[in-house]
Amino acid sequence: MSRFTFQFFTPLLLFFMMLLDGQLTTVFQNLSGGTLTPVCHLLLIFLVYSVTQHRHSYVVIVALFLGVVYDSYYVGILGIATLLLPLIALFVYNIQSAVFTNRWTRLFTLIIIVTLFEVASAIITSAFGFSKLNFLDFVVHQLAPTLLLNVVLAIILQYPLELFYKLRKSHPRYNLK
Repeated sequence: MSRFTFQFFTPLLLFFMMLLDGQLTTVFQNLSGGTLTPVCHLLLIFLVYSVTQHRHSYVVIVALFLGVVYDSYYVGILGIATLLLPLIALFVYNIQSAVFTNRWTRLFTLIIIVTLFEVASAIITSAFGFSKLNFLDFVVHQLAPTLLLNVVLAIILQYPLELFYKLRKSHPRYNLK
């Protein structure tokens, strides 16, 4: 896929992932009987990989736009994802030479990003009085299930995303040296 095609396709793909996140989150919450709140973050997973295809200014603008949409659709308070998504995009962009060296660093980077997103969101909503934060309940009922869900999704999607974003030039089995 050409760079121009990625420029057009990335915002649509990330927007679709954001919508799919909401649906999958609802499904997993219903499966847990409402006791756990695993939050699906396909948007963050795909955003990390999208950094490899674009300049930082483009990724920040797309993340800013998606943050506004995310906040207005899911949170109801503008500012949380609007701030966090561009910061995450800039963070990954600045450390991408280390992140994309192997699969383990990508996986650990995604764990860090999902944790930071969840914790920062909880702290911001609590600081402004939109929710009460009981940290132990938050960790047990939301953060731990969210991390587990997103690690499983990241592992499942890692190889297809490597192929899609051309992070693997060729498969070692087919390398005819």
